Amino acid sequence: MLTNLMGLQHLQNTDLQNALTVQAQIAAENQKQQMERWKLLQDTQTAIFEMQQEVTVNKAQVQDKACKKWDDYIRG
Repeated sequence: MLTNLMGLQHLQNTDLQNALTVQAQIAAENQKQQMERWKLLQDTQTAIFEMQQEVTVNKAQVQDKACKKWDDYIRG
């Protein structure tokens, strides 16, 4: 009976160790996915910022050209 209890205890310890290993793997995978999502978010926000900057510069250039044409027209 003592050997049965020891065998049962060993199985329980093995099961516990396996469960902890799986839990650690899941946690590591979750962390990896979070980092990938964070990187994607950063890349997306950088791209949006760059597009906004390009639009702002383009608008200013168009306005400058329009003002120059108007000035040229007035000056004859």
